[in-house]
Amino acid sequence: MRLPLLFVASLALFSCRKSDDPSLAPGAGTALALEDDCGAPGPSGYQVLLRTQQRAVQLPGTVETFLLSKDNVFNTSGGDHLTASLTRQDDDVLSLRYCGVMRDGATTAPGPAQSAISLQDLPVQVYRLHITVRNRHTTGTLDLTTTPARLSFADTTVAAVWR
Repeated sequence: MRLPLLFVASLALFSCRKSDDPSLAPGAGTALALEDDCGAPGPSGYQVLLRTQQRAVQLPGTVETFLLSKDNVFNTSGGDHLTASLTRQDDDVLSLRYCGVMRDGATTAPGPAQSAISLQDLPVQVYRLHITVRNRHTTGTLDLTTTPARLSFADTTVAAVWR
């Protein structure tokens, strides 16, 4: 049972591409988009749901901020990973790209595919977002000056806030 999971994890590590911006190095558990072209659109009504979350880290009194994402389709496995990339295009512009789902054949629990991206290395400010979900696009904002951080989206049929 462990061997297939290790094989899938090692495959994922070798097939992922990294962000062009070294200041946005992905945290543990972040799978990056596998292709520049996301291919066919998702099923009708497919969208990505996002939220921010702060978690305590090893140093007492410190927290790390993450951008959590999930798709709104229940896949064959709740352990599936939503492929995501985050790049910083400009001082106040971030590009988020969701290209699909990396299958995890080791679990059978139904549920949406999910991903987590650390935002810890970003300066605290308001960012404009350019979001691509497969071949659809929208814009939004990520406000890191508030606690918790706030997200908003122009087209909620592409991306919306996860409550």
